[in-house]
Amino acid sequence: MIIKKYVAQDLKEAMRKAKEELGSNAIILQTRHIKRGGILGIFRSPQVEVTVAVDDTLQVNSDRLRQDMFSGSADPKGYGSTGKISEKERMSAYWQKDVLEELQKMKSIITDVKSKICEIESIKGMSEHAQSFYKRLVNNNVDAEIAREIVNNVELRLPESKNSNEDWAEDVCLYTLQEYMSEVRPIKIGGRKKGNLVFVVGPTGVGKTTTIAKLAANMTFAEGKSVALITLDTYRVSAAQQLRTFAEIIGIPISVVFNCADLKESIRHYRDKDIIFVDTAGRSPYNEENMEELRQFIEAARPDETILVLSVTTDSSDLVSIFKRFDDIGVDKVIFTKLDEARHYGQILNVIYEIRKPIAYFTDGQNVPDDIKIPDPRYLAELVLGKGEKYCEGSGR
Repeated sequence: MIIKKYVAQDLKEAMRKAKEELGSNAIILQTRHIKRGGILGIFRSPQVEVTVAVDDTLQVNSDRLRQDMFSGSADPKGYGSTGKISEKERMSAYWQKDVLEELQKMKSIITDVKSKICEIESIKGMSEHAQSFYKRLVNNNVDAEIAREIVNNVELRLPESKNSNEDWAEDVCLYTLQEYMSEVRPIKIGGRKKGNLVFVVGPTGVGKTTTIAKLAANMTFAEGKSVALITLDTYRVSAAQQLRTFAEIIGIPISVVFNCADLKESIRHYRDKDIIFVDTAGRSPYNEENMEELRQFIEAARPDETILVLSVTTDSSDLVSIFKRFDDIGVDKVIFTKLDEARHYGQILNVIYEIRKPIAYFTDGQNVPDDIKIPDPRYLAELVLGKGEKYCEGSGR
């Protein structure tokens, strides 16, 4: 049995260190918060000390068992030169395999329980309001570390007596949340510049084409701008036809292009328009060939803005991964879609916290042009805190 202690700024970093040295079979024995030594220690934030153990004997036996079961040429158990295993020995090997699997499950459960205990310890001593906010944030899919950071800031803003009015305390929490989602930057067409070029990119199935139709309709009817559409989505006939239908209804021109030369020509053709939206084909961010083709289009066009469309029905870690892949070609801001299809909205905060990009719009339905809105940080904060109903069923924002 190997037992070691690791000290870090938070539990995640401590566990990363432990797994790097001891492997994934390490089990948490104890977690506690400690203060740094030294004269200035009182001004520093506490650290986390994690005591971790790993049974090196169990690991050796586990590796040996795998060799016994899957190596046809080896004879690690000493079964003879023929390598044949009796039925009794085979059953014993399978039994050992089941025991090892159960031990792994128990280890996972113990780790989860200890992690939960660590979470509880991290907010112990906070006011009831702060602890309640933490639970609400985590229950709405906010990452635990981000939730702790937020409630720590909330706690600092609450009176030392910790007996503040509940409504006032909630306002403090909402105000703090707004600070994390305050950068809202919709498309702005200023001055007399013509031919503003906006690329809309994203993975498949997030609603790019419908989102562009909503943007084009609002720019045309609500803001009185002249608009043109270009689609690069020639992979799906239905997508090009759908956007063409929207263009006819709105009364704006559209071009379907197949290569960089055609794209440049279409941009020149529409240079007298206030804004040109370019609809791109849905791309798997992990398909290198498709991403390279998109990169070539963007380098040829040199757009004023590139907006990434993300669906809130996608897991936070996947959203961040998708952003990182598309950010290789340059992303200026994001649009969150399908808020009407979600029940928890913490992933919005998780993504913005990680990517540090402004939100341009959100969409909450299929209706063109109605179901697209400029984000209201206050209402986004209410959603993330789990206050109120879905966006489209809320205050009508």
